[in-house]
Amino acid sequence: MSVRRLDHINICTARLAQSIAFYRDGIGMAVKQPPTTTDLSRGAYCHDCDDVPVVHLVATDSEVPGADPVRGAAQRGMIDHFALRCEGSPEEYRARLDALGLDYQAMDVPMIGRHLIFVRDPNGVMVELGFPLC
Repeated sequence: MSVRRLDHINICTARLAQSIAFYRDGIGMAVKQPPTTTDLSRGAYCHDCDDVPVVHLVATDSEVPGADPVRGAAQRGMIDHFALRCEGSPEEYRARLDALGLDYQAMDVPMIGRHLIFVRDPNGVMVELGFPLC
């Protein structure tokens, strides 16, 4: 048995609309309704370019402060970050994030052959976007 790739990340959020906009407009993922819902009011699946739903957003009305795990409630601090392998131009992503007024950090990391962009979603979750170094 082996781990092949990241399957998905699940984020419970009291900021569903902002989260959908972030992953759709900021990251460029296709947003679709989950098979268990009839619309995007209770959740969303954010798909990669292979149409795999890798970010699952679930709406919640409550947000619990602190870092102790609380299942089913939106909470900051449960995920440090997650990484997405990206294709294309990192400049296009930076321009997209700039247009949305989002703060991010970008850096080349030659030891792993990647250009990385770090940006926070509306829930405070750090998203790492990784591109091959040219």
